Amino acid sequence: METINDALTKRFAKSLVHLMKVIDPERHYSIDETLGKKWDSLSLEDQRKLYLYLLYRKWRGEGFYGTPYEIINNCHPYPTNWNGRPLINRLIKETKLVSAKFEGSYGTYTLDEARVWQMTDVKPLN
Repeated sequence: METINDALTKRFAKSLVHLMKVIDPERHYSIDETLGKKWDSLSLEDQRKLYLYLLYRKWRGEGFYGTPYEIINNCHPYPTNWNGRPLINRLIKETKLVSAKFEGSYGTYTLDEARVWQMTDVKPLN
């Protein structure tokens, strides 16, 4: 069940504006009512998962496919195990990294990912 705070935070659409800056920095698409309603239909937790997933895809230089509506509607976000990835050296300087258990396996994740995906056995790395 959503709290009033969750609902108000989502309805002000600030988070959708931030998401659009990640997936459409050149502003090819506008935020319309259909997109806003689809975004608002996601739980705050799902919005956070999608935002982190797309932000980290962008950092890795991976593209996005489809319109913002299609991305929000069809994307199934998952956390990035940064262990062994080239960007880990940059990340360790810029954000908190943790060792954590996700779906039965350990990996290296950002602290934000560990929180949003409710990982267990979280241990700080830096």
